[in-house]
Amino acid sequence: MSSPQSVTTTKHKEFKEGPERTETARSAPTNTTRARGRGGPPNRPRPVPILRYDVAADPAGHAPRRSTVTPAVFARHRRMIQRARRHFMTVTEYCSALRSADAPPDAIVVTFDGDRAETFVAARELAERGHAATVFVTTSRLGAPGMLSEADIRRLHELGVEIGASGHSGRRLDGLHRSDVTAEITLSRRRLAAITGEEPRSFAYPRGGWDPPARQLVIAAGYSAACAVGEALSHPGDDPFALTRLTVGGGLTDHRVRAWLDGIGRTLPRTFLSGSRLRLVQPGLGVRVPTRVSGVYHPLFAPRAPRATQLPPADRPGHPQR
Repeated sequence: MSSPQSVTTTKHKEFKEGPERTETARSAPTNTTRARGRGGPPNRPRPVPILRYDVAADPAGHAPRRSTVTPAVFARHRRMIQRARRHFMTVTEYCSALRSADAPPDAIVVTFDGDRAETFVAARELAERGHAATVFVTTSRLGAPGMLSEADIRRLHELGVEIGASGHSGRRLDGLHRSDVTAEITLSRRRLAAITGEEPRSFAYPRGGWDPPARQLVIAAGYSAACAVGEALSHPGDDPFALTRLTVGGGLTDHRVRAWLDGIGRTLPRTFLSGSRLRLVQPGLGVRVPTRVSGVYHPLFAPRAPRATQLPPADRPGHPQR
């Protein structure tokens, strides 16, 4: 049996040694990675930005539409992306990593829509620097003035750029008859296969328009991935056949682009089909979005009461509002 003095001495030693052990634990090296560049839960991957570019310029050097960027703006963004030191992936590579739960925590996917001739230069700049990219093609526009040509597509494919399909005419698929959707999906795939010698594996819904029947037809046609828009960061729970992308327009600030590259932004709930219903599952990342970077997201199909609405007291359900 220990004496009272020895017990007191032991407690005194523990009191003195505690802070030292704490300081040692704090200074010990760790191999854990964080979800974001600044803080965030450890051992969680950062949300993945899938950037959607439409590179174009009129004779005066300006972007013809707000949703497009000039070649000079894209070159500036390319340097920003390179400094972010993310792992470039094609759409197909990223979806394959999602299915195997082996997606790099610092992945980035750069995609091009629009079919304009300036896309060739932008995608080639990435490929020549060893960076992956995906170009989605609307096949009816090939060879038109100011648009990509078959030779451009063939050259990009030789450089290692992924060539994906985006329908034949560019019409939204969510408003078409089933037979028209099938024609849009298959015609574009066959023509691109004739140009590159390989059937495209990824698809982009024209102008982001899709619905569950169109999604199923894309799968049935043999594609392994498909991109929507969504205007949100992708995450491990994203749907490989409705990947969320972020449109990089000419009015977007560099601050917002840097935030996306840091994994800061909203993420959508995961969607999956259960019978004939589309259900939602909240993503597990739980990214906090600063209000100065992105507004609060409210799903369009989840109605909410206006801010000024006052609910009646719970103990008196029929009590009128004052």
